[in-house]
Formats: sequence, C-alpha cells, structure tokens
Amino acid sequence: MVVRKFVTAVAVATALVLGTTGCSLSHNVATMQHYAPSDGAQITVDGVKGLNLIYLTQNVTDWGGLEVGAIIGSFVNTTDQPVQIRLQYQIDGSQSVDVIAAQTFDWVSEIIMPGQKYDLGYNESPAIYGVALNAKNLVAKPGDLISVFVGVNDAQGVQVLVPALDGALEQYKTLVDNLAAIDENSAE
Repeated sequence: MVVRKFVTAVAVATALVLGTTGCSLSHNVATMQHYAPSDGAQITVDGVKGLNLIYLTQNVTDWGGLEVGAIIGSFVNTTDQPVQIRLQYQIDGSQSVDVIAAQTFDWVSEIIMPGQKYDLGYNESPAIYGVALNAKNLVAKPGDLISVFVGVNDAQGVQVLVPALDGALEQYKTLVDNLAAIDENSAE
C-alpha cells in the first residue's frame, strides 16, 4: 500500500513537472530568439554591429515636393582592431524626382577604435543624406525597405534591408523635421 502511494505520488509529480514545462521542452523559447528590439534593422559584419539602422524620409513642400532622406543608426566595434565602415546604396542622382537616374552612393566612416560606438544621426553626429531608391528604383517612401550593403574595411559588403520611416512615430519626428538641413555628408 505504501509503495503504491509512493509510485502514484511520483507519477503525479512527474506529470505535473512535465505538463508545466512541456512547452519549453518541445518548442523554441521565444525569449532566446535574436531580434531587433527597435524599429530599425540590425546586422553584424566581421565583428562590427550595426544597430537600429533606419532610412528616415520626408516630403519637403518647399522644394517642390522633393523627398529628402537620411540613414541613421549606430555601429559598435566589438573587435580588437580599428575598423572603418562602408555603406553603399542606390540613390536618385537626378535633380528632379520625375527623371530618376540611379547612382550608387558610397560612404566610409571615420576610424572606429576597438570597443567604440559610432553614431549616424544621433548624439549630435550627422546622418548620411541622400534620396534612397527602393528595390524598384523608385524614390523610397515610408514602409519601403532600402537595400544597403555594409562592409568593414576592404571586405565585401553584406546586404541589410533598412526600413524607410517618416515622422509618424513620435521618437523620430524631431529627426525627420531636421532632414531638410542637409550637411557635408550630403549625397548631392
């Protein structure tokens, strides 16, 4: 009788433990999945992390309805060597949005020391300006994905799809409102 109660208690305890933890035993745990906890894209290339990469866009009525845009984000050098980041993407090379002439825009960062973070468009750092084109070679609008190639030093770039956003989200409204003030990083 005592053995039967003991076996029953062990069986019930085992069923209870397996029943309450069964989901994590048989499925992927969602909290262990890598994801971008922001609106932007993230990528790791040769030990350099690109974080919250976003293409911000705004229609500027003062310029005849011309779209202006900029890439913002951050890069962290997790290697033990100084690096330079290279970004490459398609831009509108024409003076008029009516006649789009695609050009490849290349940008190279300053030297980023080991453990250092390099910002684009944050912390008083300038963004990379240029009217980006989407996959159909049309001027990027909010909701589009911009194909950007990220490379480290002289290595071949890796493609990342960067979302195009506008000032609809409050956290980007100030950045988007300042897009018309194009600086020395302008693609024009």
